[in-house]
Amino acid sequence: MYATRHLPAPRGLRCSELSIHAEVIKIRVRCVATSSTCPICCWPSRRVHSRYGRTLADLPWHGVPVRIELLARRFFCDTLTCPRRIFTERLSDVAAAYARKTWRFIEAIESIAFTCGGEPGARLATRLGMPVSPDTLLRCIRRAAADPRQAPRVLGVDDWAWRRGQRYGTLLCDLERHHPVDLLPERSAESLSAWLAEHPEIQVISRDRASCYAHGASAGAPQAIQIADRWHLLRNMRDALERLIDRRHQRVAETAHALAEARQSDAPAVDMAAFEGPGSQRSPPPQTTDHAGNTRRRELYRQVRALHEHNLSQREIGRQVGLHRETVARWIHAGQLPQRARRPYASRTDPFTDYLIHRWQQGCHNAAQLDRELKERGFRGSYCSVQRRVAPWRRLSAQQPWQQGTSVRSSATPRPSAKRLAWLLPKDSEDMCSDDRAFVGALFERCPELAVAADVGRQFVIMVRHRRADQLDDWLERASQKDVPRQLRGLATSLKSDYQAVHQALTQTWSNGQVEGQINRLKLIKRQMYGRANHDLLRQRVLRSV
Repeated sequence: MYATRHLPAPRGLRCSELSIHAEVIKIRVRCVATSSTCPICCWPSRRVHSRYGRTLADLPWHGVPVRIELLARRFFCDTLTCPRRIFTERLSDVAAAYARKTWRFIEAIESIAFTCGGEPGARLATRLGMPVSPDTLLRCIRRAAADPRQAPRVLGVDDWAWRRGQRYGTLLCDLERHHPVDLLPERSAESLSAWLAEHPEIQVISRDRASCYAHGASAGAPQAIQIADRWHLLRNMRDALERLIDRRHQRVAETAHALAEARQSDAPAVDMAAFEGPGSQRSPPPQTTDHAGNTRRRELYRQVRALHEHNLSQREIGRQVGLHRETVARWIHAGQLPQRARRPYASRTDPFTDYLIHRWQQGCHNAAQLDRELKERGFRGSYCSVQRRVAPWRRLSAQQPWQQGTSVRSSATPRPSAKRLAWLLPKDSEDMCSDDRAFVGALFERCPELAVAADVGRQFVIMVRHRRADQLDDWLERASQKDVPRQLRGLATSLKSDYQAVHQALTQTWSNGQVEGQINRLKLIKRQMYGRANHDLLRQRVLRSV
């Protein structure tokens, strides 16, 4: 223990002793004010009744906990009409009544609680010399007063998942001030309508195209302009195209097979699977495929087809085999079991594939030399990536010697997934690579209705991205014609039922972009709370200004 020393008195307090130990620092202080005010009648008193000790936790010094041992006084209240005869002097600028911690200590752990949560916050506070339990931090979050916020005028509404696919809530954001306004525990028209009825100052509501939010906004804020989010409009189009492609799976597979056979017939001598294009060397070889998973999937497909032939409903089939009814519908209409497309992997060597093939055919099989040549051409990857790229070529060269001047062709055309095709079809042919352009062209020849859907989808994407509201009526009329696939006709019918919000989306600048960012922040906070993400705790942390 070090020698004691006196400290200057902060606002009516005087230090009488300072004890410094390895595990704690103790500061003994006393009040020097001549009087104190009664908390009931607010009348000052000078008559001291007694004294008692009070210990307060304060901010640590260099990671060492600090304890303030305060000698507090009790006073007589001489006001005859006051119900309290004895009161304790208040130190409002130091600590609250009955508190065991100073105000600045509480502010510090409150900041830690809102930033880190319970368990991680407790570990951080202990390392900083402020040992508190996780439950204490959670109580700080619950007790904290919400920041005063100005009433929003432009509101963004979107859902977030308590548990994906099962339970959802609603996040409300002020789009003008870029901060969340409230967090609702459910996704329903009733809860949104009740909240909006309490805030009549809202003039604009940006939302997705969920029917519950449309009905809730109309009932709770009839004076507000509703705007359908443009990203969700594009997503609706992509989902419609994806549903259409899922029912043309056989045509997609036939197109990929036909292109593969055409490439094989064009190859003069050698046809190497190792040169399948960018990133193909990272694809899992056939012998490492999950055969057990594929076998189970084929068996489920056979069960679905058998039950469908017995005229069972899709919902009943899903219950019996344990699949979602939408998966059952997709398998039934596909005509065959949809095969999963391999995920394409990118490599830094992809832009230099043609050069590597050219040098390999010339006889340069040294990976280090190839790496040096690529570095001169702007390659910024590692030697290991070049070595991995040429490794399958080296193995194939050992089995089948190279012939000088032999051209190399791809032995297979990768079959794109339905999601990729739904993203690819509305694109202009000039924006596609040569392989994608060839595949899409061949697919359109085999399935003309996909060409019609791609043309309608392309017009929709251009209209939404460039906000051409004057083209909306023409597009709805075009998408409602009989030659358009029914998935897009259904989308057009849905847009007609929400016409005003869709039209406002093409004329207004507001969108739900920042609401999606707040949802990402909400997901991070929810995962930080280690299973303690109750609605009251989550709401406090999400609404806390950062």
